[in-house]
Amino acid sequence: MIIDFLTHEANAPYLFSLALLVVFFVVEVLGLLVGMSISHALDGLIDFDVDSDMGGHLSVLGLGKVPLMVWLMFFLGIFTILGYGLNIVVSSVIGFTPSVYVSVLPVLAVTIYLNRIACGIFSKLVPLVETDSVDTDSFEGKVAKITLGHASNDRYAMGIVLDIHGNSHNIRIKPMGEDELLEGSEVILVERISDSNLWHAISYKK
Repeated sequence: MIIDFLTHEANAPYLFSLALLVVFFVVEVLGLLVGMSISHALDGLIDFDVDSDMGGHLSVLGLGKVPLMVWLMFFLGIFTILGYGLNIVVSSVIGFTPSVYVSVLPVLAVTIYLNRIACGIFSKLVPLVETDSVDTDSFEGKVAKITLGHASNDRYAMGIVLDIHGNSHNIRIKPMGEDELLEGSEVILVERISDSNLWHAISYKK
């Protein structure tokens, strides 16, 4: 009975959302066990600037207040609960589950609204590491480590730098000159590019 309801065609979007939520949760837990967080990787790959026009529009959705993985899991969780909850209530009242085309749009609208509120509350309870009163310009001259990929003039690599509090920050790195910067190597951050999290760097030789 429960399985039939969960897999009913009217609940297809919510079943898909639930499946994604489980997958993201499992991947994140497994990543933490091996010392690599998928949420950190996603935040590093996406250059989100709340001061930009695009960033300002996306911040309305709650993006930028919390790590992207947290935003996704909140969104999927709320969407799943609201979708199944609505169909349970409606089916108990009228005797059948409404069409997916009837429920999905209002559920999506309410999810966006509630997710923004949830992200706002979460950001106050658990502030982002990157917003711990640290000016990213203070990274200039610091030693960073390339954690993913090789950096060259036509592509960047992912890296990590520690601030004065010992907190890690995900950044993108490109070489200052022609030399390629290899994964696992340490570099010195020279300058930040266009107020983003992309930095020019040179090799650090001990």
